[in-house]
Amino acid sequence: MLLENQAGCTLIDRFSMPQKLLMRIGWLTSTAVGVVSIAKHAPLWAGIYVAYVVLGFALVVLPSLCAHCPYPAKFSTCLFMPPGIVKRFYPYRGPRMSVYGKVATFTAMVGMFIMPLFWLIHDLPLLVLYGLLGLPVLAAFPAFFCRRCRHFDCPMNKTGRDRPAPAS
Repeated sequence: MLLENQAGCTLIDRFSMPQKLLMRIGWLTSTAVGVVSIAKHAPLWAGIYVAYVVLGFALVVLPSLCAHCPYPAKFSTCLFMPPGIVKRFYPYRGPRMSVYGKVATFTAMVGMFIMPLFWLIHDLPLLVLYGLLGLPVLAAFPAFFCRRCRHFDCPMNKTGRDRPAPAS
């Protein structure tokens, strides 16, 4: 079902394999570069960062954001994980996200990106690599995906469509 946003862009029904590969590879490799940089300077903090990323996704992002996203549940597609995993462990809970979920997801994701920078600023080649791998992923969201997304209650959604009414 083709829908358009207020700017006339067609909303995404399904992510293409190149889109999924670019997002997954960009996110995973930039995270790996962050881990390597932290481990070079402070191995304990590298372990803490890995735990933060894994637990941040498992306990915050997936239940607070992904469980409300229509893509895994209704369109059997996801940019970052196989949709079957999301559906199995984080079943669709409707389109409305809680304020807590929005704030927690934003905070967790910002922390995942910023935390390695404290060590990367001391290692210019890895900082450049981190930027080359991670910034395109970050830029793709507001520039492309958020303008065409069907997750209308996501705080980053830029379709201009109304958010779903609260459940009564």
